[in-house]
Amino acid sequence: MLKRTRTATTAAALVGGALLLAGCGGPAASNAAVGQEGMGSDLAPSAGQEGMGSDLAPTDDHASGTHDDISASNCSADDFTFTMQAQPSDAGSTKMFLLQMENTSDKSCELGGWADVTPTNMAGEKIEAPSENVNEPGPDQNLTLEPGKSAFSGVKIVSAEKSDPDAQVASGFTAEPTDMQGEANVDVKDLNGESGTLEMAVKSMQIGTLQSSPQGVVAF
Repeated sequence: MLKRTRTATTAAALVGGALLLAGCGGPAASNAAVGQEGMGSDLAPSAGQEGMGSDLAPTDDHASGTHDDISASNCSADDFTFTMQAQPSDAGSTKMFLLQMENTSDKSCELGGWADVTPTNMAGEKIEAPSENVNEPGPDQNLTLEPGKSAFSGVKIVSAEKSDPDAQVASGFTAEPTDMQGEANVDVKDLNGESGTLEMAVKSMQIGTLQSSPQGVVAF
């Protein structure tokens, strides 16, 4: 069975109370600050994401860093196409990809915080790789994605030599939107935007939150 570690580094506390004593009373509430330390790299996002416009509207301000369960949505993974575009990097074993999630249906779709990305082998079977959902470039939020529009996130992969016993060679990836049924294959493209044969020994992964724009999503 596939074992994956999913961690969202969001903490929130909400304390409310009412004092029914004469002369004093009133609610009090506080939200803990959201923080996430990135893994760090010299990766730089690719310049210009023309043609990748989107039309997403937040449906919740998510001050607490949580999102509603939208698993009953009329949309599923089959309503989207997923692309992972390689980004320029001089960080050695750390590879960065821009994940684009395009709504190819004829209806508006609600999205959760992430699109979970899972490596697969040549047989299309999921392989084990430690994976972490991170609040980069910001906290998760529910979004509404209109037909023909896209959402974006960063995918950071620490690769290894194929002989490394702690890594397994991936020949593809699947994506599964948070709180939505189904999964879909991901089209992986190189720096020139061309699809090709993929062979990458994956040691670990980090996946950023879905955003309405590609700006800054791979800068972690």
